[in-house]
Amino acid sequence: MNTEKLYDSHPYDTDFSAQVVSAQQTGDTLRLELDRTLFFPEEGGQSSDTGFIEGLKVFHVSIEGGRIIHEVKVEGDREDESKKALPGVSDRINGRIDWEHRFSNMQNHTGEHILSGILHRDYASENTGFHLSDNIVTLDTSERLDEKQLKELEQKANEAVCRNLPVTCRYYEKNELSGISYRSKKEFDEAVRLVTIEGIDVCACCAPHVRNTGEIGIIKILGSINYKGGSRLTILSGRRALEYIEGEHGLVTALTRKLSAAPEKLPEAVDRLLRQVSDLEEELNESARQRLFERLKGLSEGSDNAVIFTNDQRISNITQRNAVNLLAGTYEGICAVFVGEEKSFRFILSYPSGNALTAAKALRDELGAGCGGSDKMIQGSVNAGESEIREVLGRLG
Repeated sequence: MNTEKLYDSHPYDTDFSAQVVSAQQTGDTLRLELDRTLFFPEEGGQSSDTGFIEGLKVFHVSIEGGRIIHEVKVEGDREDESKKALPGVSDRINGRIDWEHRFSNMQNHTGEHILSGILHRDYASENTGFHLSDNIVTLDTSERLDEKQLKELEQKANEAVCRNLPVTCRYYEKNELSGISYRSKKEFDEAVRLVTIEGIDVCACCAPHVRNTGEIGIIKILGSINYKGGSRLTILSGRRALEYIEGEHGLVTALTRKLSAAPEKLPEAVDRLLRQVSDLEEELNESARQRLFERLKGLSEGSDNAVIFTNDQRISNITQRNAVNLLAGTYEGICAVFVGEEKSFRFILSYPSGNALTAAKALRDELGAGCGGSDKMIQGSVNAGESEIREVLGRLG
C-alpha cells in the first residue's frame, strides 16, 4: 500500500495523525511506515523532513517503492519527556514536522526552480543536477556561465521574487501533457506533478514549494565552478541566504574596523597590507641568510667535514643550497646544512671527495631518512636528533 502524501496536498501543515502500518526496530532505530504522512522523504535531490512522532526524533525519511519509511531514534529523551511505549502496528500516532527545516527547503527548492527556469528561457542552458542538503545547495547547468551571465541571472531571479508570482503544484494525466512545455529529466507513464511559476518555469517535481515567490525573500549565487562541460552553481535562498549575507556583512564590518577603511576601500587596504607583509618577509629572510653565512665563516678550517644545524625556519631551500655549495668549495668531506629543530630536519648535503648517494643510503638505512639526488648532492628530511645524525655522517667522512 502506497503512503498517502499529506505533504503534497497540505504542504503548510505541521501536525498530523496517522496509523502505523509496519514497525521494525534495529538497535536504537525504529523504522515506521504510516498510512499517511506529512514528512517529505529524501527524493529529487532534496534532503528529507525531520521532526517528531510521538515525541521521538525522526532523523531521516526515505521512499521505498511508494512506501514512505520514517527512521526514528528510540534512545534518549523524548521531546515531551514521556515514558510511553514505542509505536506498534495499528497504533494511532501523532506527528509533527520541523517547520523551520521544511520551510527553508521550500524556499531553496523554489529558488532553484526560478534559477533553472530563467537559465532554460534566457540562456538555453538546462539543469543537469540539483542537490539540496542541510549544508549546501548546488545547481548544475549544461552550459558554462561567465561572471556577467551569473550576475544577470541573479538579478533576474530576484526580480521574480519581488514580483511575488504565484507558484502552483498540480497533477496532470498523461493525455493532458501534449500541449504543455515543461522541464523534466525523464519520461512519465503516469500522472505528473508540475510546479508552475508564472512566466518563469514549468517543471516536473515531487517536493513541497512556497505558495508565491515573495515568500523566498532573496536568492543568492555564492559561486560557480566549471563542471562536466557546464557550470556548478552554489546557491542559497530565503532564510539561509539572509544568514549567509549577515555573516558576510559581519566579516566586512570587522575588517573595516581593523583596517580603518571603508568597505569599498577594503581591497586596496588589503593589498597595501600584503605588500607590507611581503617586504617584512623579505627582510627577515635576508636576515636569516646573513646569519647562516656568518656561521659559515666561523667554521674550523682544520676539519674535512662541515655540517651545520640551525632552527631558523626562514632559511629557504635556495639559501640552504647556496650555503652547501659554498662549503663544498672549501671542505672535501661531508658538507651539509640541516634546518629544523629537535628531531625533525630538512637537509641538503654534498660530498666533494666522495659520493653523496653513500650518505643518502646511510641516512635512510640507519635513521629512516627520506632523501634522494645525485652523486654530487642530495636533499631530503629526517626525523632524528643532531647527535644521531652527526654520528652517522662522522663514520663516512
